[in-house]
Amino acid sequence: MLKQLLKGSSVLVLLLAGNLSALAQAPESKPQTQLSQVPEAQVEQPQGQTTVSQEELQQFASVIPSLQEIGQASQQRSVQIIEQSPLSVERFQELSEAQQSPEAQPSSPVTPEEEQSFNQVASEIQLIQQETLSQQEEVVRAGGLEPNRFNEILVAIQQDPALQQQVQQLIPSN
Repeated sequence: MLKQLLKGSSVLVLLLAGNLSALAQAPESKPQTQLSQVPEAQVEQPQGQTTVSQEELQQFASVIPSLQEIGQASQQRSVQIIEQSPLSVERFQELSEAQQSPEAQPSSPVTPEEEQSFNQVASEIQLIQQETLSQQEEVVRAGGLEPNRFNEILVAIQQDPALQQQVQQLIPSN
């Protein structure tokens, strides 16, 4: 279950990571607060990896359900927009992959109508993604973490099965 949670959350987070990274690098209006932790309250990582405190793990785990809800709602809205267009979800994905990767060719040539529909839908989905990112950032900050720290913790958890287990135990069940 945690792998699905992490995968679903990380996919959305990583899709939006470029935006998060840019925002995380923007100057903050409030000063960064350093958590003063005693060594016993920290989870040690192998050399070169991020150290994550128990408090940060709890904060991370507490926001996962909300992030998933926001991500699922965003995905549903995006699918609805695609379904309301002349494109099928499959064709939209195919065109999207072809646009992102030159070696991925669509199964059939893109018609001018498809291109117009694709561009319109992609624009609407981009707006949804921006709203989603903003909502997710609010949730992460309300949970006590900055978005860039959340991403650091996410990477550490993805790389460490022991941390994955700890987070799984901490995620609130609905």
